[in-house]
Amino acid sequence: MPKCNSCEEKVLRTDAFCGTCGEPVPGGKPVVPISREFKLSDARGEPESPRGTPPPQAGAPTSARAVAVVALSDPEAAEPENLTVSRTAIREREPQSEPAPVLPLHRKKNFTETHGQVEPAAAESRSDPVPTSTPSRETGTSVPNVPIPPGPPILASDLLREQMRPSSPGENALRVTAVVLSALGALAVLLTGGIHPLTFVSLALLIMTATLALTPMSYRGRAIAIFSAGAVATGVALWQQTVKGIAPEGVILASATILLSGSLLFRAYYRGARLARVAVTIGVLALGAWFFASGGHESLIMLDGHWQSWAPAVTHLGFGLLALLSLMAFMDSSTRGGSHVWAVAVLVLYSMHIGLLVAGGLWPVDHGPASIEGPTIAAILAGMVGTIVAGLALAQILVAAHKAGSNRVHAQGSIAR
Repeated sequence: MPKCNSCEEKVLRTDAFCGTCGEPVPGGKPVVPISREFKLSDARGEPESPRGTPPPQAGAPTSARAVAVVALSDPEAAEPENLTVSRTAIREREPQSEPAPVLPLHRKKNFTETHGQVEPAAAESRSDPVPTSTPSRETGTSVPNVPIPPGPPILASDLLREQMRPSSPGENALRVTAVVLSALGALAVLLTGGIHPLTFVSLALLIMTATLALTPMSYRGRAIAIFSAGAVATGVALWQQTVKGIAPEGVILASATILLSGSLLFRAYYRGARLARVAVTIGVLALGAWFFASGGHESLIMLDGHWQSWAPAVTHLGFGLLALLSLMAFMDSSTRGGSHVWAVAVLVLYSMHIGLLVAGGLWPVDHGPASIEGPTIAAILAGMVGTIVAGLALAQILVAAHKAGSNRVHAQGSIAR
């Protein structure tokens, strides 16, 4: 056993310094502490002391041997700790297959909503980042980065309710039809009417109809405004027909056309509304009254070879057929019964009837002078446009009235409860 050269005390071979005098021990082999492998728990917290070993306390005497071991043990330069988690520590998740993203349906926003109402939702969607998937090196597939629009998803019950009771049906169709027909009617009025006060009145009514269609307003307000303008244009045309003695029963036909087309469209929009069936009944009765008042049942047996005789008879037969087909509106609420088709057919047939009426006045059977003048033609053409848009607007007026009545009934029921 080696001895210390200074104090001759016995020391161990593993001692670097003498425990008595503190001098270095010649030939000593100090013990170098073994460094353990780095673990993830070491980076997160303090190393736990082994069980049964009390933690070192401040002020406790330290052994000279331990101090010597620490002082002489010169380990290699400490390398920077690699805190990167290896694959053996935490296994990476490698998705084998990724399902396709499911995007919820969202409600269609009405164009009448202000920009301020939509802005908060858009700002919220921009603040919340959409999680994107990282393409995998092994598979090379990834989920597409599809932004999800803000708003609550639509349920199947909401879709069914919107289909059975739409909020604003036919709004865009009315606006487009009013603008297009007003533009075409204004061109025809300028070409046929010439410089006459009646021509300017007809042109002003058409311009007013187009302006009302383009002006932003509520669903009910636009329908009432366009219906009023169309009714005025129709009234001017019927007044001219009565003055000139051209088809005085046209008042019944124009009223029946507006009522039947509007009620059929309302029946197509709200299949379960009783008001639609009542309105269709009144329209069919009015059209039938015109058919017998105008001698439609007699025109079929008194036909001549010229078109001024058989062309009006064909239109009379068409109106009678459409009156019978309109009775399909009384079918079950699960189907529309072709109501929208019969409504459009009634309006188209009315336009053909007015065209034949004007053509018969310009080219009489006896090849005599024309019995109709340019301003009268302009008023009749403007009245035809007014009748068509009034029929479309009447359907929306019935929709607004039905919704108001339903809301009133629900409010009374909630109060009663």
